[in-house]
Amino acid sequence: MAVSPTPELRRQRDEQERVAGTVLRFLRARARLDEMVAKGANAGGIPFAEIDAFVESQLFELKEECHWLFRSQERGEAIEASTAVLFDILVGSLFHQFMKTKENAYQVERYAPKYAALRKSLQLPDAPRQVETFLKEGERIIARSRRMFQREFAYALELFSEATIVLRHVLVENRDNPLVVRMLLDNERLLDAVYGPGSLEKLFGEMYDGSPVRGYVTAAGSLYEGGWFERARDLCKQARKLDPRNRQATHLLSKLNAAAHAHLS
Repeated sequence: MAVSPTPELRRQRDEQERVAGTVLRFLRARARLDEMVAKGANAGGIPFAEIDAFVESQLFELKEECHWLFRSQERGEAIEASTAVLFDILVGSLFHQFMKTKENAYQVERYAPKYAALRKSLQLPDAPRQVETFLKEGERIIARSRRMFQREFAYALELFSEATIVLRHVLVENRDNPLVVRMLLDNERLLDAVYGPGSLEKLFGEMYDGSPVRGYVTAAGSLYEGGWFERARDLCKQARKLDPRNRQATHLLSKLNAAAHAHLS
């Protein structure tokens, strides 16, 4: 008879899942931001609607999840020195920074066409001359919003890049979380989009002191315990390609083969 997990084990599992989910949220947000920037460069700018959806959906949910996970480490005014806390602070900062860019984008997209239409209407012979003074002030506001958007958006990108670097250290701190490792393996293309081609093994090398094979073995062991034998076997084979003499991978592969044989019998 299977033994039910204790409340402590359930709590630990829930936290592991939420850490893995938060890392995935960040990676998806970073990839989405890069897509928006590339598309905006070709289209002459990023529409307000895209910035708004990005901030209010992806970034807001990421910020809230980071706060839930990492602010529990704070005790009153004292803050524990850890990369997780720094990551949380950076995510909160970049969310509020993007809120600023969103407001400037709204100003430009919403009101610039109105001021342009008003300027055009002043060419009519019966146009009221006193409008000119107020129109100039409005045009100055839009010009300032454009400059502010460019400056604030550049700073938001800088914060995102800093958080992307800090995330690598968060991964090191979570190398014993098999769900984080499995998430990385299941999202290799996303990792390549954020960190560049071949990022999975590089990250595993950072997480496991220059031994990326340990990442594959950690994930394979977790999958074995969950009954996902085929996927676990594939990862063991990948581990053995990296290190044919790896004892953990060899031993786990033997257990997997025995389990598969017993199942067939």
